[in-house]
Amino acid sequence: MSDSSGDIIIKGGSVEIVFSEQTFQGQGGKYGNQHKKIVSVEVKDDNTGQLQTLTLPANGKCTVRVNTR
Repeated sequence: MSDSSGDIIIKGGSVEIVFSEQTFQGQGGKYGNQHKKIVSVEVKDDNTGQLQTLTLPANGKCTVRVNTR
């Protein structure tokens, strides 16, 4: 998966994180761990403390895209 937009992409199944050098200068690339599986995703609003949790399918296969500016 190629990412030229600067977004951060997190894929489930086995854990894989992909980000471009535009996002973290000098550190872009693809990183992963085949022995881990994403089971849920939490997003917390630091201003209000509101927490949203999404439980993923049993196989852990999903894609989370974090859009950046």
